Amino acid sequence: MSATRLVETDLSFALLKAASTLLHVLEHGRSLDRALAMELEGVRSAQARGAIQDLAYWGMRHMGQGLVLSRLLTRKPRLEPSLLNPLMALGLALLWPREQAKYPAHTVVDQVVNACAAHPQLARAKGLANACLRNFLRGTPDWVQQALNNPLARHNVPAWWQQALAQAHPNDWEAILNVGQSQPPMVLRVNARWGSPQQYLTALEAQGQAGRVVGPQAVCLNKPVPVGFLPGFAEGHVSVQDAAAQHAAPLLQLQDGQRVLDACAAPGGKTGHILELADVDVLALDSSEQRLQRVLANVQRIAPALPYHPRLRTQAAPAEQPEQWWDGQPFDAILADVPCTGSGVVRRHPDIPWLRRPGDSAQLSRLQHKILAALWSTLKPGGTLLLVTCSIFPDEGPVLAEAFENKQPDALRLQAPGLLLPQIDGSGGHVSDGFFYARFQKAPQV
Repeated sequence: MSATRLVETDLSFALLKAASTLLHVLEHGRSLDRALAMELEGVRSAQARGAIQDLAYWGMRHMGQGLVLSRLLTRKPRLEPSLLNPLMALGLALLWPREQAKYPAHTVVDQVVNACAAHPQLARAKGLANACLRNFLRGTPDWVQQALNNPLARHNVPAWWQQALAQAHPNDWEAILNVGQSQPPMVLRVNARWGSPQQYLTALEAQGQAGRVVGPQAVCLNKPVPVGFLPGFAEGHVSVQDAAAQHAAPLLQLQDGQRVLDACAAPGGKTGHILELADVDVLALDSSEQRLQRVLANVQRIAPALPYHPRLRTQAAPAEQPEQWWDGQPFDAILADVPCTGSGVVRRHPDIPWLRRPGDSAQLSRLQHKILAALWSTLKPGGTLLLVTCSIFPDEGPVLAEAFENKQPDALRLQAPGLLLPQIDGSGGHVSDGFFYARFQKAPQV
């Protein structure tokens, strides 16, 4: 039985929980958000919950550095028990020299050792952990230089992911990887029915917060805050949504009274944006009933800020099988935000490169083709279909759109942003996510 007992306010408690979260991702293929939800269950302290989430995301973003250093220092490709691998990687990633360390170095060492001592399976490894971490501190420059010889430590994503990006974007892949390791800013969409981004900046300033306008309805906060601290959030005046994602709803050019399909709708950010722009009848479709509950919650939150009662129906069914969900009445507009690898939003979901496999893009591309063909059959002549993916791989963007256009003789390609790479703008360091947009009109019947 362990002689060390931890309480939720201990950093070692948060380190153990974060390491366990990372283990779920690396060995069991669970998403970081799902793994966090599992590990946070039963944790009552808000401070502890925040620390666990912060450490888990930090560890995921810098996993390559931590793993490479761990292998160099222990001279073992893998440690036992398995939980020791993410714990050591997390500890070493926290010690990696940066402009501003999250914790003092001696605190990290002590707390990682305490975490080992408090866990029955790790107690015997506390000596190894202590020796390796202190060894790293004694010779940090040399260890870092050795680690940087390994591309995994330089870019913090698996080798195949680096190669796929380099092949797809030979001039930009390193910049894309650098963006993926950055902390994402908090970008908001101001409800156009409530007011303008400039008006919202005034509301922020009244609460001692600050931001800047980065899009027609987009505001980027200087410092992220919990949504409960956002003025007007509960009243539906504002929603969290990246500026690149905010292109979708306006591109549909909606008119009041239209019938709209939001395919693959969860979590509902774009659904809400659609309802903010026009009084339309929306069917939100998603394969998961559970995820559709988030769509409903998002729309219910913004509903009080709308001048009309939102007309929204939800249906849990596969988009590629319209016989399960379509009532035969064609849609005026379709938002096809199809499933993809998520390669354009890695900075928000740093687990993506670790969860995906080399064949995923091609496999998802086949599903995307099926979904688009099915949705096209439900669009009325003269209607608009907007293809959206948060991927920057060609198979899930330009190649997909061109193939769809070639297969559908009645598809007229309209102007759209096309491929948007993750990038930092020149005005203040706002980093936009990577997306692809293609827009098609169904030829009117003669």
